[in-house]
Order: sequence, then C-alpha cells, then structure tokens
Amino acid sequence: MMHYWYGPGGSFTMGNFWWMNLLSLLVNILFWAVVIYIGIRLFKHFKKIDDVKGKEDGAMAILRERYAKGEIDAEEFKQKKADLE
Repeated sequence: MMHYWYGPGGSFTMGNFWWMNLLSLLVNILFWAVVIYIGIRLFKHFKKIDDVKGKEDGAMAILRERYAKGEIDAEEFKQKKADLE
C-alpha cells in the first residue's frame, strides 16, 4: 500500500505543502553550515596550540644558542630554562 504523500505528485510536493520542502532545504543548509563552522573553529584552535608549542621551542632554541655563544652563564641558563618550562 502506498501513502498518498509519496512520489512526484504527492501532496507534500504540490499544493498547500510547498513550504515543507523549503523548510527541509533550509534546515539542511543550516545543519551543514554549523558542521563547517565547528570544523573551522576546531582547525583554528588546534593550529593555535601548535603555534604556541612552536614558539616555546623557538625560545628554548634561542636560549641554547645564547648559552653556546657564551652570552649567558650556566646559572642564568638554568633559571631562564626553568622559566620557559
């Protein structure tokens, strides 16, 4: 048995129920917009975390370089290393 609203000539696609198709389309677009928005926010969040880790590694590299060049002594190196960690 087939329901009267199925098919291309059903009452949901014709007549007084045209707005249900429009509503369905809008809900679908809204859903995917939210999914894409959340995906972009997560991507930016994890990229920001990676950038912070990269900067910390860069600061430690500069500190080691200054120690290797003799610009700072061992005590100052240890203190600044503890501050960075």
